[in-house]
Amino acid sequence: MFQLITIESFQEVYPILKEAFPSTERRIEERQKGLLAVPEYELYGVKEENKIQGLVALWEFEEFIFIEHFAIAPEFRNGGFGGRVLESIIKWKNKAVILEVEEPLEELQKRRIGFYERHNFFYNAYSYLQPPLRENQEFLPLKVMTRPNAINLEEFEQYKSLIYKFVYQYKER
Repeated sequence: MFQLITIESFQEVYPILKEAFPSTERRIEERQKGLLAVPEYELYGVKEENKIQGLVALWEFEEFIFIEHFAIAPEFRNGGFGGRVLESIIKWKNKAVILEVEEPLEELQKRRIGFYERHNFFYNAYSYLQPPLRENQEFLPLKVMTRPNAINLEEFEQYKSLIYKFVYQYKER
């Protein structure tokens, strides 16, 4: 089901990433491709019936994985496929999981959070700002969801510190 993406196969998944995430939530193409050389970063195409149907981009740390991007191509959404993929990656990696979501201000964000909650994620209401992924971009207010448990403030700060350092290469002041 999961195909490790390399420089050679990157173009098989990048259009899905571009369609699923606004520019504020993804790097420019060359920087995204450059992550493939980072040891903690893993990008997988979700392949079924010999066709890439989605992607999972994650950062694997000793005690948890951070799912940076998870997307299913539009023609394969809303049939339970995304849930099966999510459960498969979590079972395979067998670690705690953290991911970012937009604040639940509109229906789409509420549906996305509901999807993760149906898959046993906990919405953590701590104030969280995603560092800019592009030049001249502001910090993006998001929230974090975790599995298998909700986290306390100390755990949140530890996760945030690692994510800022490795994923965003951002130093907190």
